[in-house]
Amino acid sequence: MFRCQLCDTVVPKGIRSQKLVTQTRPRNYESRHLKSDEGRRSFRKFRPRGIPKFDKGGVGTEIVQELMVCPQCAEKNQDAAPDSTDTVESAAAAE
Repeated sequence: MFRCQLCDTVVPKGIRSQKLVTQTRPRNYESRHLKSDEGRRSFRKFRPRGIPKFDKGGVGTEIVQELMVCPQCAEKNQDAAPDSTDTVESAAAAE
């Protein structure tokens, strides 16, 4: 059992909650050098060969706020893509 954070109804036992992302923000990831595995033979066995020793970083998004909602609310709001300034509450108030 849980309470939907969007419509404030109690959802019965056995129904899974769904996460709804309401806000995101842009994020710059710094480049980094991964530690060398020289002299650590046991570590080499577990590291897959495809992992590079240098990560160039980049640009992406990170979640600022997400809500635990019932399946009905998740279905209604699934096409409302989160924006860095938009929230689901403001989209629901506009309807």
